[in-house]
Amino acid sequence: MKITTTRTLNRTLNRIGASLIPALVVTITLGACSHEKTMNRAKETAARYWQDKAYPGKSYDVQVTEATKADDGTYRVKGIVDGETRVGSFNPDTENFSEGYYALSHEKTKHIAELEQESKYWKEKAESLEKENYKLKVRLNMAQGKKTLPGDDGDEDSAAPAKK
Repeated sequence: MKITTTRTLNRTLNRIGASLIPALVVTITLGACSHEKTMNRAKETAARYWQDKAYPGKSYDVQVTEATKADDGTYRVKGIVDGETRVGSFNPDTENFSEGYYALSHEKTKHIAELEQESKYWKEKAESLEKENYKLKVRLNMAQGKKTLPGDDGDEDSAAPAKK
């Protein structure tokens, strides 16, 4: 009696195991696919976020390099944007991507540096135009036969450019 019960039990377990193994394989496969799908979604969202941050008329060269799952359920996404490495986090539950406060302060610093460079350009351009204006006034005086330089006759309008 005991042998028959054991055989019956073994057959039952084999049947359950035979049906359980394919179910486990399917579950693991689907789980891995959904993980890959979420990682790809994180990469796409990061690329879209960084591309949307580009200044009008300027596009960024965006290359998303990797996405890894963090402990808190979000995905940490790394990318290269115009040669700079950037890191952000993607929350799959809310479909939200964020770089955090450090990136925003970096963007502000970068924008300030661009404005300083533009200011320097316009100052140099103004000095260049002042010098050109002075040269033209000298040529005008020479053509009119005057021997005085602009600014020597007390005319405030024709003053020489300021020296640094």
